[in-house]
Amino acid sequence: MALLSFPNPVEFYESAKNANLERDEVNAFVSMFYSAQISFLWRSGASKLAQWIGEGKALQDAATAMYLSLESLEKKGFLNLTVPQDLLAADNLSKFETSYKEK
Repeated sequence: MALLSFPNPVEFYESAKNANLERDEVNAFVSMFYSAQISFLWRSGASKLAQWIGEGKALQDAATAMYLSLESLEKKGFLNLTVPQDLLAADNLSKFETSYKEK
């Protein structure tokens, strides 16, 4: 078993299906999980210790990239992400570019 494993949304849905949870409940749980992860990365990166050791910006960039990657699912009504307002600041988001590949 890995000490740190990345969350698997498919497993969330399979578990929820087996537990007879409704789609709205599953979406709320997945939204909560990703919102918490994004907020944790953002706030951890903002800490003085993380800034001092040089990892603060990397953590905040990871949070921003995660948010931007999941934003398309939010626009489709699949997720409801709740993130810190300073993450959504124009000067932060303007440093990132999202590209889409045509199928």
